[in-house]
Amino acid sequence: MESSQVEKIMLPNEAFKNHPLLEVRNLRTHFLLPEGVVKAVDNVSFQVGEAEIMGLVGESGCGKSVTALSILGLIQSPPGRIVSGEILFQGDDLRKMAPDQLRRIRGDRISMIFQEPMTSLNPLYSIGDQIIEVYTEHYGLSRKEARQRAKEMLEKVQIPAPAKRIDEYPHQLSGGMRQRAMIAMALACKPAVILADEPTTALDVTIQAQILELMVDLQQSTGTSIILITHNLGAVAEYARHVVVMYSGKIVEEAPVVPLFESPLHPYTTGLLNSIPQLGRKSAGGKKRLEEIPGMVPSLDDLPGGCYFHPRCLRGREICRKEEPELLEINPGHQVACWAVREGW
Repeated sequence: MESSQVEKIMLPNEAFKNHPLLEVRNLRTHFLLPEGVVKAVDNVSFQVGEAEIMGLVGESGCGKSVTALSILGLIQSPPGRIVSGEILFQGDDLRKMAPDQLRRIRGDRISMIFQEPMTSLNPLYSIGDQIIEVYTEHYGLSRKEARQRAKEMLEKVQIPAPAKRIDEYPHQLSGGMRQRAMIAMALACKPAVILADEPTTALDVTIQAQILELMVDLQQSTGTSIILITHNLGAVAEYARHVVVMYSGKIVEEAPVVPLFESPLHPYTTGLLNSIPQLGRKSAGGKKRLEEIPGMVPSLDDLPGGCYFHPRCLRGREICRKEEPELLEINPGHQVACWAVREGW
């Protein structure tokens, strides 16, 4: 991704840090299993500003989805629970709210687009009924008024023949249309924040691009902030203002999108970026081949000591195996948790 492509949508990091819309502070979410305590989210902090798109990236199992579910209070207990931390939305701590207060915010002020719409949508109800419920629950509209609003939302997300599709069931729609219906539900109440958890999973490349463009167009027209949880680093580079990189439940790097893509600091971030296909890249043997991060993601119930990434890191030293690095600001707005960067190896 060339810097000129990224800079056109880049805004200064300070623009949103002074007035965060959503702020997560020292969040810890653990799962108490027979095998032991699984620290799925371990001391995670970040901020999202108004009309902001933030990228949350990392390999599967790094804690991205659990972070999003924690924000909405959707962690199943038992076995999971939020152990500590604050989740501030417009200055109010969601963790201190009564269940009925949180329900009024969930789906209204903060919405979520789940990974797989076929399992997230209720197969027993039509698409229209599921969107109508959002309006009747949060706005108290009559069914007739809510149905009209639902049809307008299906039009807005560019589902063809919305008057027909509104009465169809999830299994009657294509994957792309199901995802559009999920976006319609998420945007129905004009939320301040949308948690988009892998919104293009299992869609072909063309449909992925259409869904992402649709989300960004709607975001720009409504001023909604989006936390884009994804493996698609190209999408993050094109649409996000700043990026949070997670590994094994922790944040290992955070930066505005341009510095992160042009000058990644953490070896894990570098490995993720090197795994992106690029025209002209060739291996030493002259054949085109993607680079890979050696080793496997550790199990969250059997994490290594020190830096969790050290068994896979080519720059690791003895201190990496013994002591966990702090997340420190190395450059303005650019934080990293890495002994090699901190010590200048």
